[in-house]
Amino acid sequence: MSERKRFHPLALAIYGFNGLKRLLFVIFLLIVNGELTTTFGILVLLAVFLFVTAQSLWKYFSQSYQISSEKIILYQGVFRKRETDIPYERIQTIKQRQWFFFKPFNTIQLLIETAGGDSTKAEASMPAVNFELLELIESYRQGEQPESDHQVLEDSVEKPAAVASDYRVTNSQIILFAVTDLSIIASFIALIFFVTEFIPENWITTATSLAENVWRTGWLVTIAIFVVTLIIVMLLSLVKTFIQYYNFQVKRTNHTLTIESGLFERKIQKIPLEKIQGLKVRQQPLRKILGISSVELLLAGGQESEGENGEVKKLYILPIISDTELYTVLNQLMLEWNFKRPEIGYVSRQKLWYFWRWKLLLIPVAVGVAFLNRWIALAVVIILLLSLLLSWFNCRTQGYHIQSANRVCIQDAEWFTKVHTFVERQKVQSFSEETSRWLFPKQIGHISMTLKAGLATEVLNLRFMDFSHVQKLKNFYQTK
Repeated sequence: MSERKRFHPLALAIYGFNGLKRLLFVIFLLIVNGELTTTFGILVLLAVFLFVTAQSLWKYFSQSYQISSEKIILYQGVFRKRETDIPYERIQTIKQRQWFFFKPFNTIQLLIETAGGDSTKAEASMPAVNFELLELIESYRQGEQPESDHQVLEDSVEKPAAVASDYRVTNSQIILFAVTDLSIIASFIALIFFVTEFIPENWITTATSLAENVWRTGWLVTIAIFVVTLIIVMLLSLVKTFIQYYNFQVKRTNHTLTIESGLFERKIQKIPLEKIQGLKVRQQPLRKILGISSVELLLAGGQESEGENGEVKKLYILPIISDTELYTVLNQLMLEWNFKRPEIGYVSRQKLWYFWRWKLLLIPVAVGVAFLNRWIALAVVIILLLSLLLSWFNCRTQGYHIQSANRVCIQDAEWFTKVHTFVERQKVQSFSEETSRWLFPKQIGHISMTLKAGLATEVLNLRFMDFSHVQKLKNFYQTK
């Protein structure tokens, strides 16, 4: 067993950065209220700096780690001490990060996740350690017993693992991924609503008056402003995507997938193939027209969380790929799955009425509200139309394909995104069927299949399908 050690001093930079992120809203409020350069503002900034510095120093001197051939041990606390043991056989994945200022010091950040870990953060967070420590941990995980850290490095040089296959995303693909990412629009709208909570009322009044004046000037100016806003949103999406997926590459080495990406912060994640719970192929409307898709992995444990802040992120194995080479590349990276393009059997295309019936009750509500306030009535009508359109898309999209005795592909919709979910029968945790007293005489019901994704449960639903399809999927699940 190695001796107990503290993390690299660069851990102070990570602690400080995370602390400033949590208190960033204080600086934002000072800017909005115009108090950043006042005496009060300077004192607040000084207090924030001192608090973050003290917190960073406390974390640095109260945390340490120890490595043995059986497990990783993390120590935390001074007055109230905590010890966390992580056996190597319970490790789900290891995420490796390297900020640009870590590279000269040959230092990395490690996030070690287990299937039983917290869904919002890694089981073990090692903010700054030497790269040799990763080699030592990987060696122990493979069942080797190195005599020293130096010996581990020699072995890694002499016996490199053979790379079976790899895939890289080009800069042009990153640009295409960014400009077709519709989620940035939702994020932009959410940001506007968040910012308006803190902006002074006189600013909002001025902006509202300006908007009314622009509206009166005519449609051309309004359309021009809309186009400029759309371009700004796309540029923001491009910058965000380029920073996140710069030089994205995924490699298959023995029985492990290694995903690497990032511009300023290089992230590397190693995923054992046996830990994969399922796979999602997503295709938004714009990407369907262009013939491209995105492929996401579903893993047990906290795989979809990002560090200590618990920001939920999709784990893409192929962030963007053309449909013509999709299954060829997947079979190169995951040969054991033997992927095939699904031949979807649609189950609800003749049952649009069942998707729409309850939503149509909003029509008399909109008529009644129109007598009170036409703008609220307009909002109700827009919500109704959007809901009917989403239901129609879901009705047209739902289906499945039992590809083998052990695999099924479920096709459904998430908003206007078509999703193929491939899952092995042994990974399905439960199967449930449901109907109602009105649907039963017509032999119509719903099914739900659940599997692990993070620490939450991924639920695959197919609604308003004939009992014959329900029975086929039930037989698939129950077959041993």
